[in-house]
Amino acid sequence: METYYLKNRPGVRAAPPHSRNRRVAAGPSLPLFRESDELPSLFRTRDKNSSQNVRQNTIPRKAYFFAYRLLPTTATNVVAACIHLTIRHIPTMETLTKQTLLELADHKAEHCLSVYIPTHTKGEQVNEGYDVILFKNQLQKIRNQLQEKQLRSHEINELLAPLEELLRDKNFWKYQTEGLAILRSQEIFEVFHSPVPFEEICHINHQFFLRPLFPLLQFTQEYYLLTITQKGAQLYRAGRFSIEEMDPTGVFPEGIEEITKYYELESETQGQRQSQTGRSDGESSVYRGDKGDNKLKNHLLGDYFRLINDGIKQLIGEEKKPLVLACVEYYHPIYQQVNTYPFLRDQGLTGNFEQVPTQQLHEMANALLGDYFTETQERRITQYQNSSGRDLVSHDLRQILESAVTGRIDTLFVRHNAQVWGHFDEQNLTATIHDAPKDGDEPLVDQAILLTLRNGGEVYLMDTVDLLPQPDDDNAGVAALYRF
Repeated sequence: METYYLKNRPGVRAAPPHSRNRRVAAGPSLPLFRESDELPSLFRTRDKNSSQNVRQNTIPRKAYFFAYRLLPTTATNVVAACIHLTIRHIPTMETLTKQTLLELADHKAEHCLSVYIPTHTKGEQVNEGYDVILFKNQLQKIRNQLQEKQLRSHEINELLAPLEELLRDKNFWKYQTEGLAILRSQEIFEVFHSPVPFEEICHINHQFFLRPLFPLLQFTQEYYLLTITQKGAQLYRAGRFSIEEMDPTGVFPEGIEEITKYYELESETQGQRQSQTGRSDGESSVYRGDKGDNKLKNHLLGDYFRLINDGIKQLIGEEKKPLVLACVEYYHPIYQQVNTYPFLRDQGLTGNFEQVPTQQLHEMANALLGDYFTETQERRITQYQNSSGRDLVSHDLRQILESAVTGRIDTLFVRHNAQVWGHFDEQNLTATIHDAPKDGDEPLVDQAILLTLRNGGEVYLMDTVDLLPQPDDDNAGVAALYRF
């Protein structure tokens, strides 16, 4: 996640990068905007010594959305606070992190609004504004619930102002993923785009309802994807649901021409890009000729790939993440010979990828990696099963809550729909469990998840698995593997 701070202007002080106050907000309206847009009039600031409004800088144009908020400041000569911008890529590698989730879980306020809706990326649903209508309906539900809580009209309007602004933002609704989560209190306004759909949820309590976000944390494995063509190489950092280009400027050669100028080759070997089948696909065959030409060609490609390999070492360093190679079949064995990155996959993607869209590349790489995204989970399940019958496993929610506080839990397995309501006292390690939710109750399974994450454990939400109890059993649909 990248953070941008506006330059200092009269009457405005930018928050320092090390500021820990990034979630404290002020001001009634905190809408989203595109980088190409100017800041709305809400963020005109007034200098104490001037009667003129001060206009902020126009945001540079990029293909991102921003969430922005006003931060309070103690500067005596500043009436308005600085603006803090947090990029939310669509899609993003860092849509949600464990740290962000735990910070949101710690936040308490009189009214914490949590809204989740499924959204669409294209088609009739986008053209007809289905997502906007769905969000508008959720917004009306929230307004009705707040009125039932006897909030005054101006309090409701102030709390819902950024959501209303979002509803009116036509550009925002053109660029959605599969799910949208919006969290709002008087101090916080957060928007998350999800690569998987959410169920419709509208929730108001003294804390945010975060359960729908938990599954996004369990697919954190990343890998690298390297495409090579005659025109150059491109490295991507990817996960199961996201992919982003890494900047190769000055690291990778700009093309094979950087190598060919050092070789005296026949005209046929100086850029002819006709395939062996006679198709000008640009990659299927770079050169033709006798065995001597092939040997020279292999030397040329070897030198080209060595420069790319050197760039890989600069960009990836000592990381231990898989690297998938995508190039024409002829390149694969030659690159494998010069490669020094120990986690290059033996099997790569084969073909001419010069014109292939990034999203399609991403899907192909995900399919190639197969079980890579679930191998850690499967390993933990095996550990659990091997420890069954010993003191290293438990289905008891009370014991699990106590163990989560003390950092004993290595892995927590949770059925997706599992929930138990009641109270848990972290100081005295006592739990009160109710058959049905009562006023003031807390979701205890969610509490067990958050405590496990906070103390370094892993959490996996699962549909069904043999090690988990069935819904009609006398337990909460959770199972824990202990460290000791």
